[in-house]
Amino acid sequence: MINPSTATMLARYKRWADQVLFDSLAALPPNELGKERAGPLKSIIGILNHVYVIDRIWQGHVLGRDHGHQSRMEVPHPDFINLRNAQEEINEWFLSWAAQQTDGSLSSELEFKFLSGQSGVMTTGSMFLHTVNHATFHRGWITQLYFEIPAVPPVTDLCVYLTEVYCEPGPLC
Repeated sequence: MINPSTATMLARYKRWADQVLFDSLAALPPNELGKERAGPLKSIIGILNHVYVIDRIWQGHVLGRDHGHQSRMEVPHPDFINLRNAQEEINEWFLSWAAQQTDGSLSSELEFKFLSGQSGVMTTGSMFLHTVNHATFHRGWITQLYFEIPAVPPVTDLCVYLTEVYCEPGPLC
């Protein structure tokens, strides 16, 4: 499904997009991050924690280890600074992990269990692609909340990253 260079690019994109988002969120009035809003995750901090928890769950699946989470709605880091540090740490882990992948490792199928207990099988590459896509979805959700504040949301689109930030490995980089 994806190859090693795509996995590395996506890991770099996720790290960059999260950094842009967290930088922007840090400039908002602090009460906006915990302010209760409509939706199942209740707040910007709730959404960010959800993304972090899902990253940890899929990290566990990729490693074949127990991830220790019982719910997608957990808020292990209610403090913004601690959450940002935790997210940066797992983003660095995914970047290191992606750099070590091969076509074979990314196409290997892994069995896992969803939190519901339902069994699943996905390739390692598909698991990682889901992780990146999931975070992108929720960054978009947070972007929409900026209009309620009101504030100007950050731009974290993949096309912006690819045209303004990322440099394909080669003679120009």
